[in-house]
Order: sequence, then structure tokens, then C-alpha cells
Amino acid sequence: MKAYRKKLIGILMAALFCFSPVSVMAAELPVTISSGLNMEAEEVECTFDAERIVYGEAAPGTKVVFTVSKMNRFGKMVELHRDTVTVGSMGLFSVTLPLERGNNYIDMTAEGETQQVIVKRVPQTVKTQLQRMIALPGLNVILK
Repeated sequence: MKAYRKKLIGILMAALFCFSPVSVMAAELPVTISSGLNMEAEEVECTFDAERIVYGEAAPGTKVVFTVSKMNRFGKMVELHRDTVTVGSMGLFSVTLPLERGNNYIDMTAEGETQQVIVKRVPQTVKTQLQRMIALPGLNVILK
């Protein structure tokens, strides 16, 4: 019976050590973004738009701070825009964030937790060049 208890205690201790780092490292923001930003993205997101509209959900009364920054030529972050949103009684919010050309570092802070995502704004000339490069079959056919 003592050997059974020792095995059971050993298994429980092993399970505790195996799963404890997961629960410690799993701190997430109390905010859910439904569209506009992908906070789980590991790659830089590219866009041609001059602004990004972000929609999300959180507990009513939660203050969410959005900061748009760029890195200057000296390697220092320069804050371009800051917007604080207080979530309404329905638990929904939206915010419009301006984007400059190049990499925009967007920080979202709520209840002391911060997440960052990078959105790269590409010039419209690149979009125009890409559209010209795409050849669609049948475009040169003249209809009679």
C-alpha cells in the first residue's frame, strides 16, 4: 500500500512539474481582437491602406491603449499615435489607427499586459506595379 502511495505521489508531482510552466507562461490579454489586427501573427503583415480599423471585445469598463510607433534612423522608437478606448457596456470597441509608410509597431495594452504586432504599409506605387505585372488571359481579345 505504501508503494502505491509513493507511485501516486510521484505521478502527481511529475504532472505538476510538467504542466506548471504552461500555466505560468500562458498570460494573455483580457481583450479579444475580432478583426483589423492579428495579434498572434509571427510575420509582418503588409497593407496598402493608410489606416487600420480594429474591432474587439473585452469586459465592460476595460481601458485598452493602442500605440502606433516607428523606428527612427537612429534605432529609437518614436510614438506616432496613441488612442485609449474604454470598452462600453456591450463589451465591444473599435478604433482607427493611422499607418505611416514602412513598419508600424502597434502595441495594445490592457490591464497591465501588452502585446505587439508589426504592420508594414507599402506604397501605392508598388500596388500599381503589381497590378500591371499580372497578365490575365483574354484581356487582349476584342469583342465584335
